[in-house]
Amino acid sequence: LENGARIFAYPYGGYWIDVGTVDAYWEAHMDLLESPPSLNMNDRTWVIHTRSEERPPVRIEHEAQIINSLIADGAVIAEGAVVERSVLSPGVYVGPGAVVRESVMLNDAYIEAGAVVERCILDKIVVIGHEAHVGGFSDIGLNITSIGKNTRIPPGFRVGSGCTLGTDLTEEDFAEFTSRVVPAKTELKFSKRA
Repeated sequence: LENGARIFAYPYGGYWIDVGTVDAYWEAHMDLLESPPSLNMNDRTWVIHTRSEERPPVRIEHEAQIINSLIADGAVIAEGAVVERSVLSPGVYVGPGAVVRESVMLNDAYIEAGAVVERCILDKIVVIGHEAHVGGFSDIGLNITSIGKNTRIPPGFRVGSGCTLGTDLTEEDFAEFTSRVVPAKTELKFSKRA
């Protein structure tokens, strides 16, 4: 600027959010569920240009409930499962009787029967074991629980709100939690096997 360079600005009045934090990333997805949404992805004059893989249609089994959610191709919502205010990417599986609330799940996340997932971001290929309870609602702040790619939460475990769990964690990595409870705000970054 000191040398006389010119600066140009373009006023933009549309939707924009910096998704540089876990909370902002989650909030951006929840914005898509508002009525009307902050960003209308169904606007036929605004085509989304992105690579997408071919997956079979969404499958919704008997007595499954889907409330105000976005669900991508290849997802399966099993019998008696509940999905509420959530965004599910291609290939996500929600098992029989499982509950997913206010969560974002990336490709091929797998929620086993009876598990509960609340206010979470699950990366690709995360598995939540049978009857596990992950995340939750907090009186103070969002406290989103985020789980890294290819991590497996053991059956029956309780993972508190605001936790950050890294990639490639297996049941062995949770052995230190003998009570089968991972306390709120725990950070477990890397597998001990690495």
